[in-house]
Amino acid sequence: MINKINIPQFLFDRKGRYIIITAMRNEINTIENTISSVLSQTAQPKMWIILDDGSNDGSSDIVEKYADTFPWIVRIALPDRGFDFVGKGVADLLNYGFNLLADVDVEYTAKLDADLDFEPDYFEKMLYEMDNDPLLGIVSGHPYTLNKGKKMLERHSDFFPSGTARVYRHSYLKLIGPFVSSVGWDTVDILRMRMRGYNTKICHAVQFHHMRRMGTRRGYFDGMIRDGRNNYITGYSPLFFLLRALYNAKYYPFILRTLCMLYGYANAYIQKLPLAVTKEEHVFHLNLQRNRIFLKSIDKR
Repeated sequence: MINKINIPQFLFDRKGRYIIITAMRNEINTIENTISSVLSQTAQPKMWIILDDGSNDGSSDIVEKYADTFPWIVRIALPDRGFDFVGKGVADLLNYGFNLLADVDVEYTAKLDADLDFEPDYFEKMLYEMDNDPLLGIVSGHPYTLNKGKKMLERHSDFFPSGTARVYRHSYLKLIGPFVSSVGWDTVDILRMRMRGYNTKICHAVQFHHMRRMGTRRGYFDGMIRDGRNNYITGYSPLFFLLRALYNAKYYPFILRTLCMLYGYANAYIQKLPLAVTKEEHVFHLNLQRNRIFLKSIDKR
């Protein structure tokens, strides 16, 4: 159980249209880049809460250095569980942070990873997208990684904003309830938004640098297997998953990627792992996938 932390009142009174919540653990090689990116934003946040999940590599000291200069950056030190808790651990930390700030007077909440580098107008552009679509519930730019200096875009469907740098409409986020305490939480919140008639999107033209390739925190192969497992847990139909796995064979490491995804999905199926979605959410997800197969629009107008 994490103790309740009191956020200074002056931060609630500070001007700003959005807040940022970041879950961080041992990001010594990247956190300073992310802090520099936030500090350079043309649209500054009201406050930035960094949930330090037991870091012991010196990244905590970097955050504290900046927090001493910029009091709207708040590091909250959490007990060290001794390992990275991918998926469920992140969702639980986000719920903790959001509960601390649920009643803050802002329009938007940003979930930001600690391994990103982005342009000074990133959040200004995200707020612009929100302002121009009252039905838009979640938005992000498009992340890329660098491989030998070459920019490699991470793969995202048009309706699937990146979980690394998302902006949520604060009132809609309160409406859909807490993040599901499971891997695949970043799929479930999209389903919950769309079930209520709200849109979600990724802005392909607004790109940002993801300094660690998606899904590789525990290794590249683990990430590909986890991708398949997460698809099962979030209610992918076998047909849609098979089509997705085959489509991914065109990307490095080609057929090995597909085999890893198939193994992850099949292993979860055999074990009958509990789904992260409710029955209603599962049915909605299956219908959404059916519409995508037949190239039907899934956005509300």
